[in-house]
Amino acid sequence: MTSSHPQTDLPIGMATLTLRDRNASRLIAQAENSVNAKPFSKVPILDISPLSSDDKAAKQELAKQIRSACIEVGFFYIKGHCVDSNLRKAAFEAAKLFFSQSEQLKRSVSVEKSPILRGYAGLLEENTDPDNQGDLHEHFDMALDLDETDPDFSAGIYGYGPNQWPDLEPFKEPVMAYHGAMVVLSESLYRGFALSLGLDEDHFLPWITKPIAEMRLAHYPPQTALPQTALPQTALHDPERIMGIGAHSDYDVFTILATDDVPALEVQNSADQWIAAPPIDNAFIVNVGDLLQRWTNDIYRSTFHRVVNRTSKERYSIPFFASTNAQLEIGVLDKCISSERPARYAPISASDYVGTLMREAYGIEQGP
Repeated sequence: MTSSHPQTDLPIGMATLTLRDRNASRLIAQAENSVNAKPFSKVPILDISPLSSDDKAAKQELAKQIRSACIEVGFFYIKGHCVDSNLRKAAFEAAKLFFSQSEQLKRSVSVEKSPILRGYAGLLEENTDPDNQGDLHEHFDMALDLDETDPDFSAGIYGYGPNQWPDLEPFKEPVMAYHGAMVVLSESLYRGFALSLGLDEDHFLPWITKPIAEMRLAHYPPQTALPQTALPQTALHDPERIMGIGAHSDYDVFTILATDDVPALEVQNSADQWIAAPPIDNAFIVNVGDLLQRWTNDIYRSTFHRVVNRTSKERYSIPFFASTNAQLEIGVLDKCISSERPARYAPISASDYVGTLMREAYGIEQGP
């Protein structure tokens, strides 16, 4: 720990991560980065098709664009991604089908039944911003689908194990097909991030052979659509502290977000302004997560963002949270350490980092 940059955790086995501590560290990094970059007013759009080519010059140019976006904004849109639009459409249709079902069916796969937090959670059951009173959305979480005989699941490692699936068709098949496409796309983006850091293109690939690969189907009602009596009593006290998702950064390495055509995502710049990131047809939104910020020693920005659905429409989104193998200890990359910028973070596994913060967001008491 230093006076200039508070350490947010200690080595594994001694660490006590909290959302508040993590947020404080992120704000310090944001203030530092604001000295070197003006507050952004829009999210850049990148064509990542060079990652699917043998054009080294084009790849290097894209790497420069990725690096700039990660340092200055922490977010960027991607086009030229080669994801089949039919897979995306089918996944959104499956999401809408699921959220239209009865509470009984949705609760049959409640996240409370899963030790690895897979399944359904309702309105205000997750709270990503500890200063707020809950997130005004419902969601279904899934990830790499492993059966109960998997040794990592038996060992109690967060991130590995079976998904819960409702008795509903068509649901599992289109969701898993889209998830598979996101795993492939994330591998391509890992190559882009590696190049942006001056690393070999395949640098990260040995670390994502069994990634956690969490994905969420999310449904946001309009911000003002529900009468207060429809919300839990704890939400009645201060409705200004309730929104689709409160201000937060993502826990994993990076996120690949697909949204419908309803605008609601806002990204916070270094001047504390909320900048709209509206939907763009056939594009994904990619953002740096906490683990990538840690890897890069706070050079890349895990930027705060929130969802406020001010429209009169229902909103659906599907974020894919690209992580690493669960037990990989993520420390600062050698490329990002210098005498002027020593390592700011002790290594911590993806499983410990993500699992700890997810449990806190759900209000689950941490074990010893």
